[in-house]
Amino acid sequence: MIMEKRVRVYGKTNARTALGIAHAYLIMYPHATLDDFNKAFPKKLNSTFPSETLFIDTKNANKFSGTTTQALFYKSDEVLNLKDGTKVTMPYFWTDSDFENFVNHAAQYGIEIASFEKRQTCKKGEYRLEYLNGYVPPISEKKKTKWWLWVLLAIFVICCAIVGVKLM
Repeated sequence: MIMEKRVRVYGKTNARTALGIAHAYLIMYPHATLDDFNKAFPKKLNSTFPSETLFIDTKNANKFSGTTTQALFYKSDEVLNLKDGTKVTMPYFWTDSDFENFVNHAAQYGIEIASFEKRQTCKKGEYRLEYLNGYVPPISEKKKTKWWLWVLLAIFVICCAIVGVKLM
């Protein structure tokens, strides 16, 4: 069952567009784990990638043949950050048929690909996302700081300084 289109990915190059698809999935499912990613996008979608899964924890990225700089996205702005703190990378190289399979598979999650521009020589590929049909992505919860604890600590230190008590 294909769901209503929620996100459109505009990209330059197969690889960047595939990264955009993964980013769109992460926006739509912010609590996704590495296992969730690999279940959503199985290995069969990229037949040439020398790993058992498409998405890999960056800590384990060097465990398959090939170096990370040749086969995987590895720069900080290319790595996907999961809610549990796991940093995930994915294949950089996509054949046209594997890319087409990945795009078709992404449609079941409401991710649509716009026609992407041809990459210009000596310029880094990129992607951008557009939200469709009134879709508003879930807002990730920010960690709440306990500011009152810092205020209490500051008052304690000031009181000790006034009274003349040595803290250490």
